[in-house]
Amino acid sequence: MARALLRPEQVAEWLGMSLSWVYGNKHLIGYLQFGAAIRFEQCAVERYAESCKRGPQPEERDTWESQSDIGKRETVGWSRKRTTVNDISARLRVIEREKGKHENTPHSARQK
Repeated sequence: MARALLRPEQVAEWLGMSLSWVYGNKHLIGYLQFGAAIRFEQCAVERYAESCKRGPQPEERDTWESQSDIGKRETVGWSRKRTTVNDISARLRVIEREKGKHENTPHSARQK
């Protein structure tokens, strides 16, 4: 079965990125090198583009995801809970409460 090989210019156009970006990120996409010539398998480019999708899914509207979380999630044994908007709001409320306590303390007591 023949595989579709793409030139860097074609990959840049397909992904809407510059040619220099394609060369700089070829190791992330996966590439073939024939002497000085670089070629990309179409399926590798599609797989890379799919892996770049970000953002909450419809059923996870309050879930935020960072690229570093994705890499860690794929690691065996890593089970950290994903940070949600509610988690962030709760943390901010605690910070505001602590800030309010500090502001209500007399200035002379804070200098000790």
